[in-house]
Amino acid sequence: MTQFTYGNSGLDFIGYAYNSVNGDFMVKIHKASEVESMGRAGYDVKYVAHLTFKDALDNGMFIYVKIPAGMKTRPHRHNILEEVFIAIDSLTIGVNDIPYSLEEGDVVLVEPGESHWFRSPEDRSARMIAIKLPNIEDDKEETS
Repeated sequence: MTQFTYGNSGLDFIGYAYNSVNGDFMVKIHKASEVESMGRAGYDVKYVAHLTFKDALDNGMFIYVKIPAGMKTRPHRHNILEEVFIAIDSLTIGVNDIPYSLEEGDVVLVEPGESHWFRSPEDRSARMIAIKLPNIEDDKEETS
């Protein structure tokens, strides 16, 4: 596992990624806790992730996900679409057999071909938003 730091327009994040097949960086994890909150007119913001996608997009799907307490989802991958996950609660994502802890507000970009799963804590459910880009209905393949 390799740690890298990325900055764009003054917005930095630390992510962890490594593709064991060819050594390229793939999954990108944007930690909300690593970004400074900025005050606005009556509210605060955190610019957590500036994302660049591989292809031009003509559609996408936003999905609200709730994983019951102590549950681990089945590992799967997508051959074409990229997925963005936004943690509402703390949970664990596994990407290519490497587990990563996510906290509220963290953003993860999973690229095509990366096997991934999620696990909620034993004592409570976990919620997140999943965004499929583009939305391709039959682009899910279970992995081991």
